[in-house]
Parts: sequence; structure tokens; C-alpha cells
Amino acid sequence: MAIDTTTNVTDTRATLNGRVNAQGEATNYAFQYGTTTDYGQQTRLVALPADAGERAVTTELDGLVPGTDYNVRVIASNASGTEVSANATFRTTGTAPAPTPRPSVTTGSAVASLSTATLTGTVNPQGRETVYYFEFGETANYGQQTAPQNAGSGATNVSVQAALSGLRTDATYNYRLVAVGPNGSIATGENRTFTTGGSASTMLSFFGHTSFTDQNGVGGVFLGCFGAVQCRGGMTLERSGKLLGERKAYTIRANNGGIVHITLNDLGKRLLRQRGAMNVRTTVLNENGQRVTGTTKLIRYSTNGLKG
Repeated sequence: MAIDTTTNVTDTRATLNGRVNAQGEATNYAFQYGTTTDYGQQTRLVALPADAGERAVTTELDGLVPGTDYNVRVIASNASGTEVSANATFRTTGTAPAPTPRPSVTTGSAVASLSTATLTGTVNPQGRETVYYFEFGETANYGQQTAPQNAGSGATNVSVQAALSGLRTDATYNYRLVAVGPNGSIATGENRTFTTGGSASTMLSFFGHTSFTDQNGVGGVFLGCFGAVQCRGGMTLERSGKLLGERKAYTIRANNGGIVHITLNDLGKRLLRQRGAMNVRTTVLNENGQRVTGTTKLIRYSTNGLKG
């Protein structure tokens, strides 16, 4: 993997040419570039087929700053990992503009679950229109980035964040905040890491075999969440294959327990009004795909009976 040449260089544009070998695996590649070896900007990811041959790759850069030295490299990722080429440099033609204040950034903390994460940070645009994004990946070479967002043009710190999804479970990710001001002025925050949870790290469990409802059909099921990450998902109550109630989403903190509330539908209310208590099939889902199913006895704790 290498950068071969930089051609068609003008004041604001350049063509990058390189080589990537997918080593027989489906691979994505991109070019990273910037005025320092922190790079800070990346072209869109392009997919390569899973063959073992070396392929020529190219991209067009636009919006560059005249009379400025740029660093560039190729980055490629597949199931085996992420690799980067050696650094190469080129200089745009023309006269460099007068220096402008660079934005300042601080990479903040991350909150991760099994396959998602929310990244935070602060950006100070230093009085000039600025955009920001987060770079992230399973190595400090990153390889992926969030969509650019506008941080405004103020002169004070702005709190920013971005949501990630589709992450691998049981994986450690590197990330940093990047801000881009006028004329391509770039500021990068410090590298930080977070670790996603794993399917084996959290377990759902029923507390007992009794669920309950009040006279209006509003009740709950006692659940426990044991492990390193919180439990999030949905829950249904059924009898003889018919849905009696459903909870679309719930959250229980890690190593905690509580009542997941659920409201019976009209059929559930009618059956419970007739019976006073009945066995129901309770199914609880965790966001990692874990499914817990059991029979609980649904009882009515009000002596007034169901109304309506």
C-alpha cells in the first residue's frame, strides 16, 4: 500500500494516486490528508472486491488552500484490521493566505453500550464559521468518521456530540474530535478510547414468577440486569399465542433490577377481568439479541376489579 504520485496540482485541487492490496478480503479504503501528520480530513470510503491483487486507487481533492504543504496517506480496513501507507507530501500552487485563527477542540467522554456509543466534546470556533466531526476506529489510525456538523461562528466553547451505531461488541475503539475552520484550518483533539459491551457480559433474569396489574390494566414485571452494561430492549405478554400487552422499549441499569411497566391491551384487560389471575407467556429482549422467555402469573392487585 502506497501513495505513488500527486498530479494535477493547482491552487485548490490535486489528484492523489496510490495502490492498495486487499489480500483476498473485502476491503474499504480512503485517503487521509491535512497540513500536519495528524491529517484531520479523509475522503469517502471506497469498497474494493475481495481479491489478492494490488489495485491502483485515485481520488480528487478540492477546497485546498493555495501555497500550502499537505501530508497524505492511504488507509485501508478489512476484517483482518486497518493498515496505513507511509506519509507523502505535496504543495499547492499559488500564494498562501494570511494566517487565520484556528478553532480549538477538546475530545470529551463516550458512553457505550453493546453496539452503539455517544461521543462528546467541545469546540471553540474562535469567531469563524467552523464544522466538526469525530474520527473513530479500532486503532489510532481511525478509518471512519461521523458526518460533519456546524459548530457556528462564536468565540466560546460549544458542547458537541455524535451517535455511533453498528459497532462490534467486546471491542475497544479509538476516537477524537476534529474541527475545520476557514481556509482549511484544522484542530484535532486528543485520542481517547471506549469499549463496547459483549453478549456474554450481561444477562437478563426474572425476579420470581409473578407479574401484576392494577384495575386499569397498568402493571409490570420484575426483571434483573446482571453484568457490565445496561439492558435495553422490549417485552411482550401473550396467552395462547395472542398478544395481551407490549412494551416497546425499556432500560435497566447494569447490575440492577426493577419493574418494567407494561399496559394490557383490550384483550388482556378483558381476560384478566374475567379471571382475576392467569398465567401468561412473558418474553423479554435485550438489545444484543438475548431473549428470555418464561411463564409468569399475572395477578390483579386491586380489589375494585378492572374498569372499562
